[in-house]
Amino acid sequence: MTKEELLRELRHETYVIIKPSPLHGNGVYAIRPIPKGCRNMFSKGVGEFIKIERSIIDTLPEHSRYLVETYCLFDEDYYWVPEYGFKVMDVSLYLNHSDTPNLISINDGEYFEAIRDIETDEELLIDYGAIVKSEE
Repeated sequence: MTKEELLRELRHETYVIIKPSPLHGNGVYAIRPIPKGCRNMFSKGVGEFIKIERSIIDTLPEHSRYLVETYCLFDEDYYWVPEYGFKVMDVSLYLNHSDTPNLISINDGEYFEAIRDIETDEELLIDYGAIVKSEE
């Protein structure tokens, strides 16, 4: 990324910050309004997610299970774990769960989309068990 690209991103495409959450540990919060449909609030190209069966995750040491269970999307049978493990922590890994989310996960966490307007200082929330396949 060039200096100009970085400055453009800082001016126009920086939407979130991590800070303490009353829901669970830390969460992701809007530092400016995020319009419905916005998909570029998180970095792209950091890495892929690997789909791993819950039965395999259950065999990991307790400290590793904690990281996967706390920071990864899941459904009944699988977790989606970052291919880079937990040595790098993408901001999106700090999203907390809600049954009434304001974001959806698209294509196994490839990106996230605001499903309504999100106000400054509002926590970004996702339903961990709901993953939408993109129509694009």
